Amino acid sequence: MPNITYGAAGFPPNLPNLSGTHTLNFGWSELVWAAITVGRAGMRDVAKYGLFSAFEILYRGALIFANLREDQVGGLARSPAYNSLDPSEKGAISYFLGLVMAKLFASRCLDVPWLLHLDVYRERLAIEMRAGNSKPDLVGQCRNGDWVVIEAKGRTNKLDRPALDKAKLQSRMIRKISSKPPKYHVGMQSYFSSDLLRLAVDDPERTDDDLPLDLQLTPEMLRHDYYAPFRQALAERPIDMRVSYVGISYVVRYEPSFDFYYGLTEALAKRPTREVAEDTQEMPATNTFVGPDSVLVSLGESWSSDKMRKLPTDRIR
Repeated sequence: MPNITYGAAGFPPNLPNLSGTHTLNFGWSELVWAAITVGRAGMRDVAKYGLFSAFEILYRGALIFANLREDQVGGLARSPAYNSLDPSEKGAISYFLGLVMAKLFASRCLDVPWLLHLDVYRERLAIEMRAGNSKPDLVGQCRNGDWVVIEAKGRTNKLDRPALDKAKLQSRMIRKISSKPPKYHVGMQSYFSSDLLRLAVDDPERTDDDLPLDLQLTPEMLRHDYYAPFRQALAERPIDMRVSYVGISYVVRYEPSFDFYYGLTEALAKRPTREVAEDTQEMPATNTFVGPDSVLVSLGESWSSDKMRKLPTDRIR
């Protein structure tokens, strides 16, 4: 089973998993869930067109499949495909992995199911920053209604302390969301140490002078934009598959190129029953994950731990 070691600092002392060094264990299906659900600005644009929403989701899953491998004890290492990229390409993949790890950490450790890129709201909320200030990457909401702000960075090699310090500063740029101060302002960085992916996380101290920006972002806006790409991707086909997992019915799409299913509960998908196939199949318990956001991801044999230890080109034979 894949895992990642993270180091956390700056959080309240009554949260033991947010202080010191810990390890998160997860399945590949949960990692793909994090990859396809962490909202970027571009997702809002492609969501206007169902087919391209599906392409974007497939692309994100493919990035995980192609660029990471599992070592013999579950650590996430760079694949040969990743190592063959030029520096600018590695930088782009590292940034994406930073977003993915932010989503995984936020879900597991901060109880944040919904996380979107702040750029989604730049025009609608007329976001303006003070000169010289950089905005954070991500805003999200916990299941109890609390808000979080995250700046996520990724590095191809070792921990970059100045970059982590910058991430901490950027995370402090938002004072309120929907008239409520965020519970956490988190700076984090994913990086590779001894070829294995690691994560550094910090919830920095802050003052009112650090926080120039108030966001009039509502939970309803966040949920609408979060689920829009999945609804559009599922609506692209006249008939989708209906599957059952632990007694709950989902509308899903299968991507044979990379052997994975993704979908929403029927209620969230908002598909008329007549547009969904009548036959229902049971999703396997192995390598199926349903996030706290009710997005389902199920992976085929190509994603087993044995296969994910091989070269990407050898996994689908």
